[in-house]
Amino acid sequence: MRGKVDRMGLKSARKLLLDGQFPLLAAPEGGTNGHSEIISPLQPGVAQMAFCCAEDLRKLGRDEKVVIVPIGVQYKYINSPWAAIQQLLGELERDCRLNNSGNAIGETLDQQLYHRMYHLGEHLLSVMETHYQRFYYCELGPIVNPSDDSNTLFGQRLSRLMNNVLVVAEQHFGVQGRGTVIDRCRRLEQLSWELIYRDDLNLETASLLDRGLADRVAEEASLRLWHMRLVEGFVAVTGKYVYEKMTVERFAETLLLTWEMLQKISDDRPAFDRPKLGKKIVSLPGGNEELTFQTSF
Repeated sequence: MRGKVDRMGLKSARKLLLDGQFPLLAAPEGGTNGHSEIISPLQPGVAQMAFCCAEDLRKLGRDEKVVIVPIGVQYKYINSPWAAIQQLLGELERDCRLNNSGNAIGETLDQQLYHRMYHLGEHLLSVMETHYQRFYYCELGPIVNPSDDSNTLFGQRLSRLMNNVLVVAEQHFGVQGRGTVIDRCRRLEQLSWELIYRDDLNLETASLLDRGLADRVAEEASLRLWHMRLVEGFVAVTGKYVYEKMTVERFAETLLLTWEMLQKISDDRPAFDRPKLGKKIVSLPGGNEELTFQTSF
């Protein structure tokens, strides 16, 4: 349970740490961000559970040590799929009825693709700003100390929009936005789950009236959670990720996040039908060794 003390979950974790057959694996960021070279802020839960396990071992008179092993997961393409990236970018442009912005003379392939991708991002950002202003009455307001750099300004505009999108969901649940964007996302997720998966309602004995009302509440909670899901996919987007290092991986990650956003909005493609741009190698660095193996996607 996110955003509150989950005593049952903590009890289960402590039991697994103390007597489980295998190590306990957890994502200290609280979720993935779609970037292989950006780490979201780490949450303290893993360290807290380790201290709890050390305390449990001491109480039992056991001399085992509790060890936290940090593991980074990074994907790299075996063969740079520039052709697949161009195809995906073209599909996204067509989905948005956006004309190819053209190529400047003397530009390299990565520069050409970057300008097209930036043009696509600028278009999507402008459309979403207008959408939330018109239909959800969001007052975006001016940006404090706007940057002269277009990439930084893009990130500032995106941050402002994400804040307002979360406010739309928070107003429905009657809460004030507190903490980081990730904190707010996790809180909204938990609030919606509490209304969708009711523990105060027995569906087998509930009346037709009570069940119908519960369905309406759950449906509205799910619809408002949709706004949070849009923001969730862009918590690590800075506006400069690709510009700073124009690698095929960064192009692919950014375009796939954009594809997922359009999929959430259009609800036109199944989530598991994520474009596969090429085969990858997964690196799992840990300690003085690095484990590398090939994936099928």
